[in-house]
Amino acid sequence: MAHEVDPNSCERTPEAIRAALQRRRDWLQAFEQEWLSAAADFDQPALDAAIDKWFPFACACATPGYLDAVEQTVKRMTEDDTEGLVFRDAEGHAYDADGRSVEAGGRR
Repeated sequence: MAHEVDPNSCERTPEAIRAALQRRRDWLQAFEQEWLSAAADFDQPALDAAIDKWFPFACACATPGYLDAVEQTVKRMTEDDTEGLVFRDAEGHAYDADGRSVEAGGRR
């Protein structure tokens, strides 16, 4: 994928996470549900856990072009258009959609 998530694209605050998650209403709703539940119980560890859990999602939303690229790739794959897509296994070896090994350069 051409884009990588920028871990500095969002502040690590509930307000910033909430603002970034506007892009994905389902994620926003889940974050707010977890956050409000923890806040209602005055549970600081649960509040911290909600921030830790949802911060990477917020950064994905806040990184320009990242979700667009992911959504475009998903759309292509659901339409069986895998031409030029490279998949990697757990060791980083590159393969095409038919499972043939490809030389794709270094791991990103």
